[in-house]
Amino acid sequence: MQRLRQKKGFTLIELLAVIVILSVIMLVAGQNVFKILDDAERGTFRTEFLEFLNSAQIAAQMDVMNGVITASNHDKCYSYDELSGGGTEEGYFDYKEGYEGSVLVDYQNGHFTITGWFSSSKYKIENGDESVTTDDVVDANATAASNTCAGKG
Repeated sequence: MQRLRQKKGFTLIELLAVIVILSVIMLVAGQNVFKILDDAERGTFRTEFLEFLNSAQIAAQMDVMNGVITASNHDKCYSYDELSGGGTEEGYFDYKEGYEGSVLVDYQNGHFTITGWFSSSKYKIENGDESVTTDDVVDANATAASNTCAGKG
């Protein structure tokens, strides 16, 4: 009579092969996942910046109607605190902890030219306008965006 050999599980070699294959897959996929997450964060920051610029345009339109911005006084610098109302509900932009920046609005011949500087603890955009892309979002490296419109407006 021939003995039947019953197999009751995987051998050590089979288990190691599966672990190595899964490790390689995780290594390749993990790098792509982190890049996708970083791109999404940069896209979100860009959207925040565009909303910041939009809030400055709304504030400037109000200032034009109220006579603050005129033909002889055609530019104004808006700070992050001014546009966000310093964290109150009276601002044009939702206040977020850790953000800072400013926007220079120039109003001439019925047209707005808007340039902004915006930063968080992770990213920043300097000298940007509405054509900014995610490629313009750079790592902040613990430095805030420069504020070249300070002292104007």
